[in-house]
Amino acid sequence: MSAKNLVYFGSPDFSAAILEAAATVPGIKVVGVVTSPDKPVGRKQIMTPSPVAALAARYDLPVFKPEKLTPENLAHLKLLKPDLFLVVSYGKIIPSDYLTTPARGTFNLHFSLLPKYRGALPISEVLKNGEPETGITLMVMDEQIDHGPIISQEKIGIDINDNCEILTNKLTQAAITLLTRDLPVLASGSFRAVPQDEAAATVTPSIRSRSRASAFLPWKQIKAALTGQDALTTHNLIRSNNPDPGAWTKIDDLELKIVKTTLLGAQLIIELVQLPGKSPISWASFAAGHPSLV
Repeated sequence: MSAKNLVYFGSPDFSAAILEAAATVPGIKVVGVVTSPDKPVGRKQIMTPSPVAALAARYDLPVFKPEKLTPENLAHLKLLKPDLFLVVSYGKIIPSDYLTTPARGTFNLHFSLLPKYRGALPISEVLKNGEPETGITLMVMDEQIDHGPIISQEKIGIDINDNCEILTNKLTQAAITLLTRDLPVLASGSFRAVPQDEAAATVTPSIRSRSRASAFLPWKQIKAALTGQDALTTHNLIRSNNPDPGAWTKIDDLELKIVKTTLLGAQLIIELVQLPGKSPISWASFAAGHPSLV
């Protein structure tokens, strides 16, 4: 069987890692990448390509950075004669005329065990809710968000001290394992897909709901958790906001980022904190320097 042409849609770091793995799968030829436009980054607001765009440039792949997925942009993609579209955290709704363009179909990797945790925040929400496991879902895309029939899934366990970064890394590795196994099946067109159970579906909040303001926890709540009151709930809130936007609190007028916590029995234990403009320090060091506050 000749190699099948794949156009990849994605933007962030973990999506770039998955693209790199997909490019090594036998029988698959990545012929183009669609990603978000360059964005200003840092204090100097330097226009910077997405991690997926940067990776594609290293491999001399055609890169498309449309503000909107228009019919004109689709005409350019059709010149690549795509057999598959693969979408991994692209960040835009894929129009129906795009979905039906590839010969084999348009597929999506979603970082949850669908139909649970549809939407933009599946990683932070499973942590906030204290779930013991999550996973990767490979699905056929349709016009509704994370709604299409499921081809395969890969489960992973969640450790009680995983934060968003750690869990994202675990899920990325699971996604690479799943794609290495299943991309050749998609290319052959011999896959089976099972409709999702709508009765079991849950939806995560909008990505706009995740901000520095939403990551604030009152010191009263954290202090109560240190004595065993709702410690698990507080720990889950903290790790679901870390490392970005970063859980934080105010003790009197002092802002303090809560970098890392854990549990000891029913009590919350603060391990690392960070003052504005400073490096993270141990809670013991902070408490020793601010005895009147704690």
